Amino acid sequence: MGISGNIKTMHLGDILQWCGNNLKTGTLRLVRGPIEKKLFFKRGRLFSSTSNSPRETLGQFLIRSGKIGEEQLFRALFQQDRTHEPLGQILVNQGLLSNDELDSLLQLKTEETIYDCFLWADGEFAFQDDQLPDKVPVALSVDLTGLILEGARRTDEWARIHSLFHSRLTTFETTDRDRAGEPGLSDEERRVLELVDRRKNLAEIAIEMHAVEFYAASLLMDLHQRGMVVVDQVIEEIPFERQVEALQDRLREGVVYYNAAQYEESLAAFHAALEIDAQNKYAHIFVLKVERILTDRKTVTTVPLDGVPTLKVGLAELSQRQLDPQEGFVLSRVNGEWDVASILKICPMSEEETLLVFKRFMDDGLIEFIS
Repeated sequence: MGISGNIKTMHLGDILQWCGNNLKTGTLRLVRGPIEKKLFFKRGRLFSSTSNSPRETLGQFLIRSGKIGEEQLFRALFQQDRTHEPLGQILVNQGLLSNDELDSLLQLKTEETIYDCFLWADGEFAFQDDQLPDKVPVALSVDLTGLILEGARRTDEWARIHSLFHSRLTTFETTDRDRAGEPGLSDEERRVLELVDRRKNLAEIAIEMHAVEFYAASLLMDLHQRGMVVVDQVIEEIPFERQVEALQDRLREGVVYYNAAQYEESLAAFHAALEIDAQNKYAHIFVLKVERILTDRKTVTTVPLDGVPTLKVGLAELSQRQLDPQEGFVLSRVNGEWDVASILKICPMSEEETLLVFKRFMDDGLIEFIS
């Protein structure tokens, strides 16, 4: 028999334990807003998974792991468009990865996809007995006990991080501690320090690193404990705690859909929030933002995929504009060489979301295109 419910009432670790102990075969579906993940079991053994999150593709994971760069990912994806080969196999054929490295990285990617679900505050789950896809993405062997223990550890760690970095918009400052003399400072940690110096907030640092926010926050927490960064500003996104439960749910839902570029659903959620509290300024602000995006969407085809974007304004003017994390990421890839189609391939956002960012830049006179 299958089961279904909300992870508020049945913890993910218990769900995985149930699948393993009962030697289940089938698909466990996990859904939170627009994010959907599927875990595939055969006789209680977890052997594959899928995710529709743009940040959890193999390409984004490999960039974050330092195995390939954005240019290499672009070339591999360009070849994949022509040959329809699996991305991992293309990278092996190009000599960028060995078969053993690919297998190990696919295992890690699968585990990371599942660990993220342990941090969900809510979400729906459903196990479908004896339902497996005809074509399994990748067959692996994942230790459920180790997975559950690590998921529990990360849940505790996330609570500890959140107690210090209260918001994804938290900004940081580096201290005067000598980086050159700091033992064991990795290239990745140096990259984080560089982004902190550029006044990036937690959400922006995660995007620049092609990582989920837990990963970026863990690096920042470690650097904080080593006395290399301190919290600068904690900016609350939406004051959920001062709203009634129904209003909290609608606002959270609206933000989740907004961040995933599902704008019709986002607009409906924010209108539902206004029915509860007609004076809620956050809902009003997001309604205006979403309505503009939906208007822009009708003309997003005006963004030339083969056009090479270049800046029309100077850095001084750009610094006066409040860029959100997605805008900051896209703008940093405007180098006068890559066309829009190339930038789309390496962005850890959906194609539509990225095109809408370009549309806003066009309308605001920040960029122009050369052929």
